[in-house]
Amino acid sequence: MSKIPVVFTFDKRIVLGAAVTIKSLLDCAKPETEYDIYVYHPDIDEKTAKEFAKMTEGSRHSITFEYISKDKFKNAPINKGGSWTEIVYYRLLVPELLPQYDKVLYADTDVLFKGDLSDVYNTDISEYECAAVAMEPNNENMICHKYFPENKNELTFISSFILFNCKKMREEHFVDRVFDVIKTFNTRLKFFDLDTLNIACDKILPLPYRYGVFQSIYYNDDLNKSAEYSFLKNVYSDEELLKEKANTIMLHYAGKPGKPWRRKHVPEDYQKCLDTIPKSLKRYTFRDFRKKLFSKV
Repeated sequence: MSKIPVVFTFDKRIVLGAAVTIKSLLDCAKPETEYDIYVYHPDIDEKTAKEFAKMTEGSRHSITFEYISKDKFKNAPINKGGSWTEIVYYRLLVPELLPQYDKVLYADTDVLFKGDLSDVYNTDISEYECAAVAMEPNNENMICHKYFPENKNELTFISSFILFNCKKMREEHFVDRVFDVIKTFNTRLKFFDLDTLNIACDKILPLPYRYGVFQSIYYNDDLNKSAEYSFLKNVYSDEELLKEKANTIMLHYAGKPGKPWRRKHVPEDYQKCLDTIPKSLKRYTFRDFRKKLFSKV
């Protein structure tokens, strides 16, 4: 049996989304795959953690909740009052948080898994510090992301799904570099954890796009109807995008039309999974209700 450590980071505002993400991960696991799930958070109570644990009861999988104070990143730039709080940086601590593992997977909680992660976990990244999905070329003509001359990568990588070579990152003091970047660049950081990862690490292996398919690509038959296509086409051919879409492993609900649980009409595949999570985890926040009320889709 293949044991795969997977990390998620979230707070009490996104319990519902996280529950769907984790449930879909478990549902798509192959019979021989065993997930060792770790959740790092600033405010999840014990009762909620136990409700998440119910999804793994009687299975080969496990889930562990660990507290991290937001003060760990008290000097890091954040989007005050918005979605991007100190928690977005938690993922960058993974190499030190799990010293018992040489490799660890991280994933966002606004995603729906549609396949098993054993293949990507077994990717050879011995010569790289991590692996992630490329978004666009790293140059002055970037469309979506911010260009940093100090970023030595040929491509810009999204931080929603990362395979960490924790052993190599510990040896090369990656986490120290993370805090150096935060201190040095601070208010220059626009996408916070994404920018920090790309600046701090120049040994990133590109993963297939199937591990980060945007919802606008997945649900549209015409690639041109996707806003993200304007920059993705500078990395992938149309044939590649269509092939990866057909073999989607992780569907990412980034960009328009927003998070699926905040819409008037929830995508059918997302709703199907949402219906199977424990009722106690179907927690809609005031912000969720407000966005759902004004949703046009």
